[in-house]
Amino acid sequence: MTPRTTPATILPGSDVADLGQGPPVLFSHGTLLDRTMFAPQTAALSDRYRTIAYTSRAGTSRYGTERSLDDLVDDCLAVADAAGVERFVLLGMSVGGFMAVELALRRPERIAGLVLMATQAAAYTDEERTTFGALLEPLDVDGPIPESVVEAFTPVIFGEQAPTDLVERWTAKWRGRPARSLYGEYRSWIDKPDRLPDLAGISVPTLVLHGEGDNGIAVEHAHAMHERLPNSTFVPIPDAGHLVTEERPEAVTAALASWLDTLTPWEERP
Repeated sequence: MTPRTTPATILPGSDVADLGQGPPVLFSHGTLLDRTMFAPQTAALSDRYRTIAYTSRAGTSRYGTERSLDDLVDDCLAVADAAGVERFVLLGMSVGGFMAVELALRRPERIAGLVLMATQAAAYTDEERTTFGALLEPLDVDGPIPESVVEAFTPVIFGEQAPTDLVERWTAKWRGRPARSLYGEYRSWIDKPDRLPDLAGISVPTLVLHGEGDNGIAVEHAHAMHERLPNSTFVPIPDAGHLVTEERPEAVTAALASWLDTLTPWEERP
């Protein structure tokens, strides 16, 4: 039997893909994912936008150090600052969306627009915190993510119609990650505040995009955000689960491009 590669030895110090010219769009992914989940969109948009997709701490040698959404806000701003970008559209998927709302509230002058994808503004319920805690609290240990956790998250991340090769590609990545990388992600979002009452204060144009078959975050959360955001557009994606960018890449790219093209051009690459 081939021994499993030690996960910590293969994780980079940082992972940023900066492509294209034009107004900048930053892409922040969700739990158990990385910047490559946006590859279909960045490839299509980089002919007229500067697309900056980055992998969060959990996918780098800094894994396990996340303790709050504020940490993730600081990381996003650090990516923008390193790229010389002052004002940008921020696309946040799942926990990336949790972070995007926090950033928009904390530093509104940096945000030209928001894309809230497969995410929620509400806090987790007590029942949800208990369920996630039972599964993920034990992961503050050495070693890889256990197979039981991989199996538990597969129907959460992927819709029923997700291609087999897509599921296999991502679950293989999960098996190569340290358990503490997922523990850190979980600790950063499990105690998130309820931001539904605060959405009225976010005035920038916002695209709310959600797979109708999302088992990770129900589409009802998208409706709740859209109802409260004063300048939002809602696009449901049929036949898509949580990993909507790769389950329905053409539909997501079309919706994103159409919405971006309605915005007044913001900052260009220096």
